[in-house]
Amino acid sequence: MGIKQIAKLANVSIGTIDRVLHKRGGVSKETEEKILKIIKETGYQKNMMASRLKLASVKKIKFAVLIPETGDKYSYWKLPKKGISKAVDELKDLGVKVDYYQFAGSSASFKEAAQQIFLKSYDAIITVPFFEKECNTILKKAKSKNIPVVFLDTEIKLNEPSHFIRQNSHVAGMVAGRLLHGLVGNEGKYFIVNIINDLGIQVNNKQREDGFRAFFKSIGQNVDIKTINHPLNDSFKATPEMQSWNNDTHLKGIFVTNSRAHRLPEIIKEYKVQNTFIVGFDLNKKNLEYLKNDQINFLINQQPKYQGYAAIKGLFNFLTKQDDSELNLDIPVEIIVKEHLTSL
Repeated sequence: MGIKQIAKLANVSIGTIDRVLHKRGGVSKETEEKILKIIKETGYQKNMMASRLKLASVKKIKFAVLIPETGDKYSYWKLPKKGISKAVDELKDLGVKVDYYQFAGSSASFKEAAQQIFLKSYDAIITVPFFEKECNTILKKAKSKNIPVVFLDTEIKLNEPSHFIRQNSHVAGMVAGRLLHGLVGNEGKYFIVNIINDLGIQVNNKQREDGFRAFFKSIGQNVDIKTINHPLNDSFKATPEMQSWNNDTHLKGIFVTNSRAHRLPEIIKEYKVQNTFIVGFDLNKKNLEYLKNDQINFLINQQPKYQGYAAIKGLFNFLTKQDDSELNLDIPVEIIVKEHLTSL
C-alpha cells in the first residue's frame, strides 16, 4: 500500500496525503481524520529507507565519535573503531558519515575534544563515560540541541537518562574471580592490576575490581587480594611486590582489569615467577599470542567491535525511525580460551 492508493481511497490528492504524513497543516480536520483512519486500517507505513536514500545526496546524517587515541598504548580502541567503520560503510549510501575525535587519556584532553564537537553540527554523538563531570556536560549540551548520545564500554550514573552499549563490568569481574578461584583455590594469593588516570582508577577497572572481590565474598572466602595500580600513560613496570614474587611459593592469580594482560607474562618471565595464572580482557594481538602459549589462561571478550557497530546502527534507526530499542545493550560476558583461537 503506497500513498497513491491511500489518496485514491480517501478521494484526495497525493499532496494532501503528504501534508498529513508530514504534519504540514493546510488540511481540514475532517479530511485529516479520514486519511489517518485509512492509514490505520490499511497498516500503511512510510518507507523510511527509501526516503532516506532520496535525501542522502543533499542531507547527510553526521556522527561525532569521541574515543581515546588508537596508538600502541591504546590499541583496544582500534576495535570499536573497526565496528563503527563497518556500520558506516554499510550505511554510506544512505548519507551516513562519521568524524573521529580523540583524547589522550586525561579529563582535560577529553573536555577539549568534546568542545570541538559542539563547534560543528552533528546528528548524534558516540563516546565513552570515563569522566563523570565532563560526560554530564556533554549530555547537558547535547540535550539542549536535541542530539542523542550513546556511551560505549562502561556504564556510570549520570545526571540525565543515558544510553549505554557495554558489558556489565561488575559481573565480568565476578566471572574473572570464579575463573581464577578454580585455578588458585582458597590458599593462594590474588592480585588485581588496574589502570589509573588523572582522576584515579578508571571507572570500568574499579567496577571489575569490585565484582572480583564480590565473588569471593559471595562464596564466603576471605582470601588475600592486593591491588596494583599503574598510570595510564606510563609503560608498565614491575612494582617491588611483583619483583618479590619469585620467592613466593603460593599459587598466584592475577586479574588484569584492562586490555594490558600481555604485559604480565613479560614480568613473570623476567623475575622467574612460578605458579602464576592470569585473566585479562580483550582480544588484541598480543593478548591472543600469550593466550595461545598458555601464558594467559583466560581472556574476557566484551566485543568492542560489535559495540561500535551496534552504536551506529542503533542511532541510525533512532534518527530515521524514532526507534530507540537498540540504544541500550548489555553485551554478554564471553570467556575465551586457547581452543577458541582457530575460530577467531
